[in-house]
Amino acid sequence: MVVSASEARLPLQIEDASRPDSESAHNESANDCEGLNIGVNQDTRLNNRVLDLRTPTSQAIFRIEAAVGKLFRDSLESRGFVEIHTPKIIPAASEGGANVFEVTYFKGKAYLAQSPQLYKQMAIAADFNRVYTVGAVFRAEDSNTHRHLCEFVGLDFEMAFEYHYHEVLDVIGSLFVDIFKGLQSRYA
Repeated sequence: MVVSASEARLPLQIEDASRPDSESAHNESANDCEGLNIGVNQDTRLNNRVLDLRTPTSQAIFRIEAAVGKLFRDSLESRGFVEIHTPKIIPAASEGGANVFEVTYFKGKAYLAQSPQLYKQMAIAADFNRVYTVGAVFRAEDSNTHRHLCEFVGLDFEMAFEYHYHEVLDVIGSLFVDIFKGLQSRYA
């Protein structure tokens, strides 16, 4: 028994969607006279996201994102940092300067967190000394660019320093070196 028959022809071919944009643009103009349009536009990709996620490029993006998160965690934990999980639904805007998403929360109002900053600073004040968090951040900013993200994954850390702010800069430098070397050696 077939619950839902598949389309005779898929809206996009994985092979076509896997081609680099520059190659697709070159081949489109050469093949237009034959009726072979091998380019796959963004709307088609987004409307058929499950198929588009099968392309090597889409899968690589997810794998690299996961690798960066793992390397970030590994690097900070090797330096004595503790991962904390901060609230994402909060009773009031936690930071000035950024617009917030307001949501209905049972019979009241709540907001999506713009930043974990307040909670990281509370952990430092509670003598954790070195904390980090990886999680969603929401910014309700009306931007005029197509590259602006209202939601993204933030990789944040906070630390107390004993003598000089250069201690923080050293950790930042080492963190980036660890991530880039790890990507090259373990995920390339």
